[in-house]
Amino acid sequence: MTCPSTHTPPRGQRQPGMPWGFRGEGGPRHAAMASGPPPPYSPSPPGLGAPPPPPPMSVYPELFRVPRLQSPDPVQFTCPYCMNRIVTVTTPVPGVLTWLLCTGIFVAGCFLGCCLVPFCVDSLMDVRHTCPVCRQELFLYKRL
Repeated sequence: MTCPSTHTPPRGQRQPGMPWGFRGEGGPRHAAMASGPPPPYSPSPPGLGAPPPPPPMSVYPELFRVPRLQSPDPVQFTCPYCMNRIVTVTTPVPGVLTWLLCTGIFVAGCFLGCCLVPFCVDSLMDVRHTCPVCRQELFLYKRL
């Protein structure tokens, strides 16, 4: 029979009296555990150190909102996205006027399909102007 003080556990098991995370011959499980706890975090007081970075700025801040155009017809324009000189492609899209007419016709009693007529008439719908090269929306002509 062997003495308990001379007994070595199988490889990979913790030896009695050793901290958790320490394996027999393999060393510490993690390198951070061998060096002790991490140093405390101490933020620098305000006003000292490097100034905060400036907020990110967009190169074209006006491109993120679609400006209104005063013409439902295609216009010649320089696209700010692809920088090509183009003639815009127009597409009719339902707008406020279309929905108001549809609702008015429905309330008037024409609910069997007649209320959908404003969606078939292009002159009652808003017009979306897009670039034919990059397909970005450039302008929106609103009827109301």
